[in-house]
Amino acid sequence: MKTLVTLIFLYVASYCIYGQELLKVKKVSFKGNNAISSSRLEEELTIKTSGKTGERFFNKEADRFTMPLYEDNKERIKYAYQKEGFLNVTFDEPKIKVTSGKRVKIIYNINEGEPVKLEEVTYTVDSIDSFQQFFSKKTQRKIRLQSQLKVNKPFRDEWFFADQAFINDELNNMGYAYARVKHQLVVDTLKNMAYLEWIIKKDKLTYFGNITVEGNERVPTKNVVKQLRFEPGDVWSKYEIDESQKQIYNLGMFRVASIKTLITDDKPDTLSTLVVLKEAPRLTSRFGVGYGSEDKFRVFGDVQYLSVITKTGRVNLFAKHSALEPYNFQLNFIQPAVVFPFNSLNINPYFMKQHEPAYRVTRQGLNLTLLQHFTDRFNSSVNFYLEEVNSDSVLVTTQARDMQYDQSSSYSKSGVAIGFVFSNGTPRLDPVTGYSLAVNIKRNGTIIEESVPFYRSLVEYKKYLGISQGVTLAFKGKMGLAFMSRSDDLVPVEERFYAGGSYSVRGWARAQLGPKDGNGQPLGGNSLLEGSIEWRYLLSPKVVLALFGDAGNVWQNSFDYRLNDLHYAAGFGIRFKTPIGPVGLDFARPVFEQNNTWQIHFNIGNPF
Repeated sequence: MKTLVTLIFLYVASYCIYGQELLKVKKVSFKGNNAISSSRLEEELTIKTSGKTGERFFNKEADRFTMPLYEDNKERIKYAYQKEGFLNVTFDEPKIKVTSGKRVKIIYNINEGEPVKLEEVTYTVDSIDSFQQFFSKKTQRKIRLQSQLKVNKPFRDEWFFADQAFINDELNNMGYAYARVKHQLVVDTLKNMAYLEWIIKKDKLTYFGNITVEGNERVPTKNVVKQLRFEPGDVWSKYEIDESQKQIYNLGMFRVASIKTLITDDKPDTLSTLVVLKEAPRLTSRFGVGYGSEDKFRVFGDVQYLSVITKTGRVNLFAKHSALEPYNFQLNFIQPAVVFPFNSLNINPYFMKQHEPAYRVTRQGLNLTLLQHFTDRFNSSVNFYLEEVNSDSVLVTTQARDMQYDQSSSYSKSGVAIGFVFSNGTPRLDPVTGYSLAVNIKRNGTIIEESVPFYRSLVEYKKYLGISQGVTLAFKGKMGLAFMSRSDDLVPVEERFYAGGSYSVRGWARAQLGPKDGNGQPLGGNSLLEGSIEWRYLLSPKVVLALFGDAGNVWQNSFDYRLNDLHYAAGFGIRFKTPIGPVGLDFARPVFEQNNTWQIHFNIGNPF
C-alpha cells in the first residue's frame, strides 16, 4: 500500500511539473544516508543540476525533471549501496519542491537497512594446500577481506574484486602463469552474513624462455636486454616483467616499450618473451611563449637529440628569456642507467643572467648530477657543482652587526647538494589527494677552498585533501635555513631566502616581504618560514574558485624563527583547467598591515 501511495504521489508531482513545462533540476540532496556520504552519492547520479547563475555564467546546463530520470537515479543509488554491502536499502517518499525561481529541488529519503557482514573466509589451493601453507604471512596481511574479519565491517564489492586481482597477481609473481582464482559466495539474508571461499587453481610452475626484441634500430639489443630483470631459465614473474618495462622506458629512447609473454593453449612450462619497441624521433623540439605577473613576457626553446656519444645518451639545448632571466642557456647531456637501471647521469654546463628585485647577477658553471629514481613516487639526487658569479649588488648596511656583509662583485662557488622528493599526489598536474615532501641540503666549499663557505637547506611539505566532489583543501609548509660556516654574515645574495610573490606569501610582490636596506632594497635572509592553506572549489568542469590564506617571513639571522613576527595575507583566485594544468589569476592583500594594497598574480599551475 505504501509503495502504491508513493508511486501515485510521484506521478501526480511529475504531471504537475509537466504542466509547468518540465522545470529544471536545481539541486539533489539525500536524507538518511549514514554509511555513504552525500558527495559520494552525487558521483553516482546522472542528473545534471544548476541554478540560473550557473547556467548564465558557467555554462552549467540542468536536466529537466521527469519520472524516468528520478527512477533511474534511484536505481543507481541502490546499486551504490549494494556494492557497499547494503542489500536491503529502500526509499521513502521523496520530497520534490518547486522553488520561486521555477526550479526543482529533489530529496531522496533513504532507508539503508542492515549491511551484510563477512562471517568467514576460507581458501582451497588445488584442493590440497591450505592458504596458510601456500602464501607468506606478508601476503596474507595484504588481503583486505581477511583483515576485515577482525573488525566486523560490511562486505564490500571493491575489496572482493581487489582481493581477487591481488591473489591472482601473487600467483603470477610466484611463477604460476596459468593460475585461476574463482570463488563461492553464500549470503544468509536472514542473518545478513556472508561466507566466502576462494577456490585457487595454481596449475604448473612456469619459466622464462627465449627473449626476442623487435622495433629497435638505433639502440642495440644488448642495451635493451640489459634493462630486463630476468633471463631465460628464471621463474616466470609478472612483477619482473612490469618492472623491466619501466626500466626500458626509463632510457628515454622509446615511445612504446611493451613486454609480452607468449601463452598458448597447450600450456608449456617454458614461456617465450617478446619485447616490442617503438623508438622516439631522434630530433625533437619545443618552443613556447607566455606572460606572467613576475617574469613578464617570456619565451623558451628546447631541442633534444638522441643517441649522442653513447647509443642511449641524449642532449638537450635549452634557452629562455624573461624579465627575471634576460638570458638562460643550458646544455644537458643525460646518460640513463649509469650504475643501476633507474638512475641517470646529467652533465649540465650553463650560462645565465638573473634580474631579481634584490640582486642582479651573471652565473656560469657546471653541474654534475646523479639522479636516482627509486619508485614512481620517490626520487633522489646528488649534485656536484662549480660556479662563477658576477654580481651588480654591493649590499653594505650600517643598521646592525649581522647586516654588515660586503658582497664581493665576483666570486667562485663549488660544493655538493643532496635532494629527496616523495610525492603521491594525484592527479599529478592538479592533485586532489596525497602529499609531497621535498628536502634539499647544500654545502658550498666542499670541492675546493672558497671565500664564501656556507650551508643551505630547504624543506617543503604539501598536503591535499579531497573533501567532497569538486572540493579540495590544500596545505603547504616551507622552512629554510642558511648560514656561513666561518662568520655570522648573510650568505651570497642569490643563495638567500626571499618571501612574497606568486608562489610565496601572495599579499606581497616578489621578494618584497622581509628585511630591506635604507633604500627599500630587499636584503633577503638566512631563515625562512612560510605556510599556506587553500580551498579549491570546482565551479564548472573547467573553472576553479580558490580562497586562500598565506603566512610567512624572512629573517636575516640563521636559526631565527619568530612566530610572533609572521606576516599574513588572504585572497581569492580564478583558475581554468587546461591540458598543462591550471592557469589563472590570484588576487591577494596583506591583513593586519597598514599597507594592504591588492596584489595580482598570474600563474600557470597551482601555487602549490
